[in-house]
Amino acid sequence: MDRPLYLFPEFIATKPVEILIREGLKAEDFNDDVLGRTLDKLYRAGTEGIFMQIAANAYGEYSGRFLHNDTTSMSLQGEYEHEEGNIDAVPVQITHGYSRDHRPDLKQFVISLVMSDSLPVFIQALSGNISDKNHFREIVKEYGRSLQAKWSEDRIWVWDSAGYSAKNLQEISKSYKWIMRVPETLSEAKEVLENADTEKMKSTYLNGYRLFSTEVEYGGVKQRWVVVFSEKAFARETKTLEKKIKKEKERVEREVWHLFNQEFYSEEDAVKAAQEREKRWKYHKIIATAMETKRKRENGGRGRPGKDEPTQTVYRVKVEFAEDKSVIEKEMLKKGKFIVATNELDSEKLSDEEVLKAYKEQQHAERGFRFLKDPLFFAHSMFLERESRIVAMVMIMGLALMVYSIAERKLREALEKTGETIPDQRGKPTQKPTIRRVFQVFEGITVLYKGSEMVAVLNMKPIHYKVLSLLGHEYERMYCIGYG
Repeated sequence: MDRPLYLFPEFIATKPVEILIREGLKAEDFNDDVLGRTLDKLYRAGTEGIFMQIAANAYGEYSGRFLHNDTTSMSLQGEYEHEEGNIDAVPVQITHGYSRDHRPDLKQFVISLVMSDSLPVFIQALSGNISDKNHFREIVKEYGRSLQAKWSEDRIWVWDSAGYSAKNLQEISKSYKWIMRVPETLSEAKEVLENADTEKMKSTYLNGYRLFSTEVEYGGVKQRWVVVFSEKAFARETKTLEKKIKKEKERVEREVWHLFNQEFYSEEDAVKAAQEREKRWKYHKIIATAMETKRKRENGGRGRPGKDEPTQTVYRVKVEFAEDKSVIEKEMLKKGKFIVATNELDSEKLSDEEVLKAYKEQQHAERGFRFLKDPLFFAHSMFLERESRIVAMVMIMGLALMVYSIAERKLREALEKTGETIPDQRGKPTQKPTIRRVFQVFEGITVLYKGSEMVAVLNMKPIHYKVLSLLGHEYERMYCIGYG
């Protein structure tokens, strides 16, 4: 994707396509016309359905209980403008929207990804201005049944707090079980978090977490709120709070100094000015004020006024302040806590610990996005002019993530089964390498040709043979090990 389609033969010329794909192919076969037609055919065939079918066929026994859905944005260079009234012909709108890449100046499209047990089961390209809140509801409505048919009826959807709204809960709860984080901005959530006594929470097999749950009704939907206390989050958030308090104290000290050096023409105005400043303080309050007065020439002249010279009295207010302990204590009560909700009320079917664990695994989708944006695998820019081809390319990106995920799992399982290890990037033995690291290890391997005949694979080292042996005969065949 880091070059136009017509330059793809240059890229593929460095790859042994007769091994990787099949004999009889050459670099010139992968020209821009062929690739463009392929993307067009994929789009017309329906990329979402094709991807779901491939995933169902590929994973076999791999099957998780949860469907983790999230979105990310992909920024693009270019105009992507259409004539007014022709927007319906565009599959997705390349337009401005909320940018996860912090590039609001660029147009974008959005990728929606569903992961299960760290494997992608669904991927879709969306318009750049799509709302997460609406999309999470729409994806279930449009593809929920298909995903259940491919996998199983008892799958539980998992979303972050962006999906938590009364409308979403009402519509999704009719047919599906779900797990979502509750936004801390809700008044009901604030009350629960402030009143949750961490000492009375139960310990869990998840180290560093304590829990308790309560049944509530929100948006007309009965649900179980699992209140979570995280020791690591508490330490991190209290440290952040202390920094905020210290920073505000420094600001308040400056404001108090400037206020004392300001003159007012009535005591009431001086007090009011102090009170106005106090309203802007979050963690501090005024505990005492003292008023100083002095006579001043009415005409504003400097120096001491004469005996019979007209004067006026001016006031300066000296403020003493301190930390607002009640506010800080109330804020501290919320630190390290969050709420994860589910409409599965039966804790025998889904325990509080399982709710938390499933929510924590939402990071599988985030890892998938990191792969899709990793310059080692994909470029930062797409040289595709048609939106339909972008939709098809997103599916191909999803297939690459699928291969990456399966290969990583396959290698880790083989290492665990055999008790073997391979060195990580620091040279330390590990049984849980990333395939990203393995790809880096395999860089520099080349094929030696004599005319059009391949005669050897060069630069192979013991670590390469070991990895290929663990992955299996098909991988060894690709590198001509034990063949020929």
